[in-house]
Order: sequence, then C-alpha cells, then structure tokens
Amino acid sequence: MLKHKTYRILIILCTSLFLGGCAVGQKIRYHDAELAINASGNIMIAVTSLDGRPYIKKGEKDKTYIGTFRGGFANPFDVSTESQKPLANDITSVICASLQKKGFTYTPISVEPNETQDQIINKLKVTKAKRLLLLTINEWRSDTYSNTSLYYDIVLTVMDNHGARLAESKAKGEDDLGGSFMNPPGHAKEAVPKAYRKKLESLLNDPSIINALK
Repeated sequence: MLKHKTYRILIILCTSLFLGGCAVGQKIRYHDAELAINASGNIMIAVTSLDGRPYIKKGEKDKTYIGTFRGGFANPFDVSTESQKPLANDITSVICASLQKKGFTYTPISVEPNETQDQIINKLKVTKAKRLLLLTINEWRSDTYSNTSLYYDIVLTVMDNHGARLAESKAKGEDDLGGSFMNPPGHAKEAVPKAYRKKLESLLNDPSIINALK
C-alpha cells in the first residue's frame, strides 16, 4: 500500500512539473488572423486600437500580455503575443489587412494606453480619412490550466471624418474554450486564435458597422 501511494505521488509530482515546464514562456499567434468581413468599399479608413485594460494602463503587465498559462500547481505564467508586439498593434494590423482585402484603403495609427479619447480622435482626424475606426480593449485575456477560459470586453466604434460617432458594436463575456489534460498550452494555441477571430468578425459584421463604413 505504501509503495502504491508513493507511486501515485511521484506521478502527480512529475505531471505537475511537466505542466509547469510547458507553461513557461508561451506565446499565442494574434498578428495574422484572417477575418471574413461583409463590408466592402474604396474609402480611406484610419484604424487604431486602444488597450484600455486596467493592468496595462497601470504598467502591471506588458502591452504584449494576452493571458495566463498555469503550471501543475496552478501557478501562473504570463503569455504574450507571438509577434512580440503589443496586442493593440496586432489587432490593428489584422483589421487593416482584412479591410484592404475588401477594397478599402487604410492608415494604421498607434496610440498609448493612457492617451485620452480626445487625443486619440485627433490623431485619427489628422489622417483626413473619411471614416475613423477605434477598437477599445477594456478586457482581453485567456486563462489556461487544463481548460481555457477567455475573458473579453471589446468595443468597436466608427466615426466620420470629424470624429462624430456613427456606429458602435460590443462583445463582452467569459467563454469556456474547452481543454486538454495532456497538452493544455497546445489546445489554447488553437482555441484562442479561433475565438479571437470570431469576436473581431462579430464586431465588424454588425449591420450598423457595415452601414457606417459606406
């Protein structure tokens, strides 16, 4: 009986150490997602993404932070974007590339987490684009142990060239993306990008957004 208990403890310990090793230094691909969007046109759009996550604005996490992988004892390790660029930059790049495929021209704008709404709108207006597009990230992070959860609160706003709001779409919630006991990071690296793509598509394909981009 003692040998059996010792064997079980060793298995648990080895599994925990293995999962802990898998959780360290992980990255998830965000920068080249291909979005299926319904809008089309040939106008110029200025695009930016504002990372308004509280822990980013306070400097508690790096701007590349996109979630957590947990080791065998549930100890957390930060996960970053595969591109090593800020999450906001990756999102802007993905939106711009997707708009270009639908005939639009674009100007990407980079903004800092602590910039005010007025500062951001002024940066967009300087481009002289016909439409101004702002994606605000109030929350976005995944959390993976054996299963992966996704926490999100994102808002897409389309404005005219004067900064007046024309349309807005939102996505907020907590999704269970499933999991894998043997390879949780591997599962997360597939499930999170799929969810990310779907969330952005849902915002961009909102009827009010499509109409505002005309």
